[in-house]
Amino acid sequence: MDLTFSNIVFLVFVALVVLTLKLGVKIVPQSENWLVERLGKFNRKLEAGLHLILPFFETVRYKVPIQERQLPPKPINAITLDNVTISVSLAVLYRIVDASKTMYRIANVDDAIMTIVNGTVRSVIGKTDLDGVQSNRRQLSDEIEQDLRIVSEEWGILLTRVEILEVDVDPETKQAMQLQLNAERNRRALVREAEGKKQATELDADAQLYAAHKQAEAMKIRADAEAYSVKAVSQAIAAGGASAVEFEIKKIQAQAVQDLAKGNNAKIVLLPTDVVSSLGGSLGQLAQRWSGKD
Repeated sequence: MDLTFSNIVFLVFVALVVLTLKLGVKIVPQSENWLVERLGKFNRKLEAGLHLILPFFETVRYKVPIQERQLPPKPINAITLDNVTISVSLAVLYRIVDASKTMYRIANVDDAIMTIVNGTVRSVIGKTDLDGVQSNRRQLSDEIEQDLRIVSEEWGILLTRVEILEVDVDPETKQAMQLQLNAERNRRALVREAEGKKQATELDADAQLYAAHKQAEAMKIRADAEAYSVKAVSQAIAAGGASAVEFEIKKIQAQAVQDLAKGNNAKIVLLPTDVVSSLGGSLGQLAQRWSGKD
């Protein structure tokens, strides 16, 4: 086909239409925001989806990822309230919520955030002693996050998480902390041993007190029995006089002789004459009492 003037004009027109469509139709992915400038000045922000811009007058200047990102956890040196030099590693996560502020107000957002993090961490750590840093990490992380959020809003970013990952101290402080820890363990061991001895002493004293109490009760029972026996004897004496007492004694002797005679090996029983005479008298008295009862 011969290239005539009309054909050339048609081809130029078609190329211009294609170029216009290419420059004017924009498809923004879900993970990005695009910033559009009109004649060199920021005009608007394009979010995910299909958009049309004015070719040759408007251009996409920045394509900003809005996914959550994390700063490199670089150690930060700080001095605690009790003058201990420590190294703190933080995990800082953030995402861009206003791309226009992020791209037009700050040159390097990561470096800017890291600078603010360093100053904020040193300020917060400087108001807390070493034990407080070790035991209150969550509280310190919340305080650091709160201070950073005030500054980050000016840059169009949102801090989603600030976490203290590690707290490290110098070797001299580590050694001193280890000595303190060992001393505390020894102190606890001594306290437990002393408490054990105290409990053992208290239990032994309770056992002795219990034994003494039981012995006192036994002595009281024996004393009551003896008192009762004495009282019974006294009543017998008062009622029957000496003859009643002598009669009771003779009865006991007779019972003893009877038990002795019942033995298997006892063939001949020899008794003293005074026992025989007394037994005789006792038997006579018994016979008289039985006859009197009849």
